[in-house]
This record gives sequence, C-alpha cells and structure tokens, in this order.
Amino acid sequence: MGTSGAEAVGYNAPAMNRSALIAACVFALCTACKESPREPSSGASAEADAGAAPREHAASPLGEADAGLADAGAVGTSGTDGGTSPTCSARGMSATPKPAKPALPPVVDDMRRRIVAAAVSCDYAELAKLADEHGRGLRFTFGSAPDVAAYWRDMEENKGDPILGRLVRVLNMPYVKQGQLFLWPTAARDGATAKEFDALQGLYPEVQVRSMKKAKSYLGLRVGISPSGDWQLAVSGD
Repeated sequence: MGTSGAEAVGYNAPAMNRSALIAACVFALCTACKESPREPSSGASAEADAGAAPREHAASPLGEADAGLADAGAVGTSGTDGGTSPTCSARGMSATPKPAKPALPPVVDDMRRRIVAAAVSCDYAELAKLADEHGRGLRFTFGSAPDVAAYWRDMEENKGDPILGRLVRVLNMPYVKQGQLFLWPTAARDGATAKEFDALQGLYPEVQVRSMKKAKSYLGLRVGISPSGDWQLAVSGD
C-alpha cells in the first residue's frame, strides 16, 4: 500500500526540512502571543471602551459626590430659602448680643438673640424661618421682593451691602418702645436727638451719619419686634 503525501513529508523528508517546519511552528506561536489583546489600562483608555460601566463620581473634599461643573450650584444654598453661606458681613461677630437696658420682655429678647445668632452664622434659611415664625410677614423692603433670604443674600454677595453685619450691630444698640414695637436703634424713633444720631458712627459712613443728623431723619436699617416676639421690621429707608 503506497504512502500518502503527508506521510512522505512526516517520515521521509530530510532532517533539514523537519527543522524548518519546527522553526515555522515556533515563529507562528510567538507571533500569536505578541498579537493577543492586553488588559485595558486604568484611566481614560479604559473608559474609551464603549461597553465599560460608567465611572462613579469621585468624592469631593466635603465627602459628597462631585456632580461636575454642569450640576454645581451655589455653595450652601437650600432650594429657594437661601441656605447657609460660608461667609457674610456678620461672620466673626459675637453670636450673643449685649444685655438690653432696660431688660426686654423674655419673648422679645429671645427673638433678638436668635436673629443675631442666625446672622452671625450667615444662615439665611434660619433668618427666613424666624421672619415667619409667628405668621406675620417681615417687612424687609419697600419693593416687591417675596423672599427675605434670597433678597439679603443678593445684597451681601452681589451688591456689597453688609446687611447681616448691620443687623447684628443694630440689635446690640439701645432700643426704644414706639407704638406696638420694640425698635432698634433709638435714632429711628420720632424726635431722635443729636446724641442718638452720633451713636450711629461705625454703623454707617460719617458723611451719611452727618446727613441724617442734619435732616433729623434716620434712613438706615431699623428693626422692630412686637411684645409677643413677632419679628415685624428689618428695613432701611424713611
């Protein structure tokens, strides 16, 4: 029975042909090893694979997920209530006001203290809560702004008006009972004296204090709290 071509090559070929075949096999194996796909590296090259799972947001220094610039909101805001700001004109002031002389009714003094504490904490949301705590809205502007927190935050951060710092300073000044309100400062009362206007030094620039004193009309921030502890007034103007 005759041998096949394959058997002729496998058993009858010269030794040098067998060596050539072995060398060819080794070369083919090496080439296959070199061309085999590698594991994707970490980082951007791994994410380039369309089938890769999306990477989770990295943790921010505050321990919260970084949503990226497209989702970033103002620091410390909370919905439309203004939230808490990392800084404001009242930051660093004492959160405990000076004792009132004469002593205020406890509910009035309690409201005064809570207003000061919230202002020093730059907590616009808490100030808005105190403004509506007793159901009657706070008069904070002669305009049409509906939200005291957003209004004051805009004044502080965009218009350079230190409203919270002035709020703290005013509530540390002497007060007067006028009508149904405990009113700060005393220069806001009808018939204020020159001495009461002089006490405004440091609260407003000297030129403004002189102008108000000459006109006998206080145009600065006035704060009013009712005998029941209702915060009703925190507005500037005549």
